Amino acid sequence: MTSKKRFSRRGFMRSSGMAAVGGGMAATGRMPGLAVPEPKQDLKIMGYRTLGRTGFEVSDISYGGGTLNNANVLQVALDMGVNYIDTAEHYVNGQSERAVGEALKGRDRSKIFLTTKLNLRFGGGSTKEDLKRRFFQCLDRCQTEYADCLMIHAAPTVESVKHEDFHAAFQELKADGKVRFLGLSNHGIEQSWWGQQEVPMENIIGAAAEDGRFDVALFVYNFLQKEQGESIIAACKSSGMGVTLMKTDPINLYAGIRDSLAASEQAGRRPSAARAQIAQAYEDYISRADEFKTRHGVGSEEEARSAAIRFCLTNMDVHCVCPSINTFDELENFVTLSGQKLTVDDDVLLSSYEDTLGQYYCRHACNECEPACPHQVPVNTIMRYNHYFDAQGREKHAMQKYARLEAADVLSCLDCPGHCEAACPHQVPVRSLLVHAHNNLSLD
Repeated sequence: MTSKKRFSRRGFMRSSGMAAVGGGMAATGRMPGLAVPEPKQDLKIMGYRTLGRTGFEVSDISYGGGTLNNANVLQVALDMGVNYIDTAEHYVNGQSERAVGEALKGRDRSKIFLTTKLNLRFGGGSTKEDLKRRFFQCLDRCQTEYADCLMIHAAPTVESVKHEDFHAAFQELKADGKVRFLGLSNHGIEQSWWGQQEVPMENIIGAAAEDGRFDVALFVYNFLQKEQGESIIAACKSSGMGVTLMKTDPINLYAGIRDSLAASEQAGRRPSAARAQIAQAYEDYISRADEFKTRHGVGSEEEARSAAIRFCLTNMDVHCVCPSINTFDELENFVTLSGQKLTVDDDVLLSSYEDTLGQYYCRHACNECEPACPHQVPVNTIMRYNHYFDAQGREKHAMQKYARLEAADVLSCLDCPGHCEAACPHQVPVRSLLVHAHNNLSLD
């Protein structure tokens, strides 16, 4: 397939590490000669919630370190009152934890809740001694004597919830004062470069809630994926677990869909029936997106995304949302939402989005369609990577992850009759979104 690759100025600045203050700096620590903006006087965290049985009062808008390599942004976040940091040993190849370490210097550690994670499938072994060694490396990078919570990162199976060596390592570390609480995270069913995860998200976190030893969970919840998330939230509440969220803003007006359609038209090939259906799905999406924006006067996605965050914060059994933040603009946009709840106008906007464009959101952790694909395309994983690219602006990160993905034969979708779409309970035009994702994530 020939595709017209889109390289925006934003994408170039991110990938080259040249973003200016206000758009992010690719560096750990304060950069000489570059001023760090002071927090706006009226921009502070306005809401704190008790993180389950940990008893810690965490900021409702917290700091996801998935893309963090700029200690300056995190320092400003802490000045604004953000006090929950979510990181992991492999985020940005350890740079996230190093940035955390720089930002924590000179601060009262007792007022900040720090969570890091270890993956059981990669990272240097999963015996008790391996895990303890890796955890001490996390502490070294974070330049701290202890972590508040240690999580199993992307817990892959129900059995992993009871991983004996992990629990043994945790108990010894806790006895030595190196960690206080136990947690786990889960993206749901996906394929990644360390292996396939085949167990639904609610099964794994539900097993952790039943186990009784876990204090905190990180998982997917948003207004287009309510039922699964609310079931998990209820399970966490019943066991006293803290609830922290990711993937809370599924809003995507797909600006690149027009480019994908234009590229297909420029190719000048006579389309097969499947290709014609994909092109028609693009046209339908553009028409619906334009209708939605006109009806609600939406000039950008940020307005709708803010409503999506307020939807999550309206649920008082949610303790904090953890968006990935690496620029001052992103930080201000999120902190502005602290203490807010869904308004009547928000409810109308999100209901309209769900009715008009909801079918174009491939639900995170769903996996209803993948078993029907004869080519074993990892739909859920590809769409998650495209969410990083389109919705979060993490172009380079998304492309790197896609390049490592095996069995991503998206080109087979171009002439496929659509087994995935027939199996999808949400009527998502899966093939069209997969082709769009391939255009975004590859250099073909």
